[in-house]
Amino acid sequence: MKYYFTRYLAVYPVALLYMLQDSEYRLRGYFKWLARTKDFRTVMKRRTVDYTPKIKLLRIVLWGLWLVTNIAVAVLIIISYTSLNYWYGVAAIILLLILPYILAYGITIPLVLGRIFIQKPQEKKMIEVAREILSHHSGVRIGVAGSYGKTTMKEILKTVLSEGKIVAATPGNMNTAIGISRFARKLTGKEEILVIEYGEEHAGDVLELAKLSDPSVGIITGVNEAHLVSFKTLETTVDTIFGLADYIGDKGKVYKNGESLLVATKVAARDPYVFSQKGVDGWKVTDAKTSIDGTTFTATKDGVTIHAQTKLLGLHTVGVTVAAIAIAHDLGLTKKQIEQGLSNVTPFEHRMEPRNLHGAWILDDTYNGNSEGVKVGLELLAQLKAKRRIYVTPGLVEQGSKTISVHETIGEQAAEVADVVVLMQNSVTEHIVKGLEAAGFKGDLLIIDDPLEFYTNLEHFVAAGDVVLMQNDWTDNYQ
Repeated sequence: MKYYFTRYLAVYPVALLYMLQDSEYRLRGYFKWLARTKDFRTVMKRRTVDYTPKIKLLRIVLWGLWLVTNIAVAVLIIISYTSLNYWYGVAAIILLLILPYILAYGITIPLVLGRIFIQKPQEKKMIEVAREILSHHSGVRIGVAGSYGKTTMKEILKTVLSEGKIVAATPGNMNTAIGISRFARKLTGKEEILVIEYGEEHAGDVLELAKLSDPSVGIITGVNEAHLVSFKTLETTVDTIFGLADYIGDKGKVYKNGESLLVATKVAARDPYVFSQKGVDGWKVTDAKTSIDGTTFTATKDGVTIHAQTKLLGLHTVGVTVAAIAIAHDLGLTKKQIEQGLSNVTPFEHRMEPRNLHGAWILDDTYNGNSEGVKVGLELLAQLKAKRRIYVTPGLVEQGSKTISVHETIGEQAAEVADVVVLMQNSVTEHIVKGLEAAGFKGDLLIIDDPLEFYTNLEHFVAAGDVVLMQNDWTDNYQ
């Protein structure tokens, strides 16, 4: 009750709008955030409300609720005074006490009604239009699914295949049925290849997206604990992502990441389309090397030799890259086109993206949100020459029942590599610390209360020769 008064400050309605917007109007996440928030003055740390038309409308609803409630309180007080019936006064006090809840929950009513009567019918129509567009499109469809690595795979394919074909790929995180539908409506019909990323949040999602877009080539980039809060079990996660393979069946090739343990346990022993650092589908990889400047290797098949050179960091990128080589070769690209395309592949924003800061190298992997990414990131950190190896993380979100074990493992892995570990104080920090202690970590440990201040002043923390790996980031709704 210490901070209950913050619900009556001017910041409270603004915080409610922010929480809805930052939760992407998903009421389950909004209600959970609402339930665990004590001090509403501290809700907005990373950014502020973006006053979109939707937010402006909700603000009107919010102030309408506030006005009606306060009018009701005033009426009850007047009736209590004139009638000498103090129960009306008690009712007025109760109404004032629950006013914050009236605002917090009442604001969701127009969202629910709008979703039922406006959004759902519009979305259904959009999806049907997209289904019609895609069913008549002549381009080769490549579907990309997985708990992690989807965007990297998509961007590698887009970059390489564009050297010889007209390629369109779903932009950003437009990997839902609505996102894919919007993508479909912008197609000209002249595209020769469509690269489509599939998101997953609920059981069966990937299969439904595959039915919508009808891919003939599939790529499963890996499976892990990401979104375990939604899926509940890893078996459901695996089955959902392998919906892509179920859809394509024997009609085409489905490339699968053999370096993902959960993927490896699902595939046949001699599946030729399982990719790794060794190769895929007859392509043999040799001489793989990685540094702060990028990754190189040689891929050979049936007398064709591809000298691969990308600016991606880490040997874990070799598998997805050789899968892209195999697909590009199947689609008719020449050796020269493939090699040129690979040379154009650069780190993607906030995904193992290097930058130099006063002689220190910062590896920005803050869009990484999975345990496999942590593992390969720390392996890369171990391989690079450095005065100090510094590991920075707040931990991972949406790990469900695996939260404790995943974060203890992160601590154990970091202890083997890092000279300095910087953690952001939150609900999983203690588990990472426990892992560090269990592994006998002897380096320096810093626990930061204000992540934004730390990142803003990073230049004062690092020194020339340091290599700093920054993995994952928690938005305000996970604090």
